[in-house]
Amino acid sequence: MKAGCFDELAAAYGVSPVSRNSHLFLSDEPVEDFPGRSFVVERVTTMNKGELRKALVGIEKANIATRNFPLTVAELRKRLKIKDGGDVYIFATTTAEGEHLLLISRKYR
Repeated sequence: MKAGCFDELAAAYGVSPVSRNSHLFLSDEPVEDFPGRSFVVERVTTMNKGELRKALVGIEKANIATRNFPLTVAELRKRLKIKDGGDVYIFATTTAEGEHLLLISRKYR
């Protein structure tokens, strides 16, 4: 992340950034040899309480990371009432349009 070559990274690997400052990239298909961790996004939800409740059914533990998001990991973990750990990864981010999203995912391979 420190090199700051995000546009070049997106072009070289055919991925799309969630937003300019999120440093999270999406693709429709797995990207072999991507220079970072890869995850399969299982669900996407907003911070709407009803939507959150449905999206988080059965998730008691998760690893949480925030990128360009107004809450800290600790604040988000408290709000979601989810313990640390497990094989679920939740990435909290803000889209280019200013929408706050949670990407609920698992590690690829």
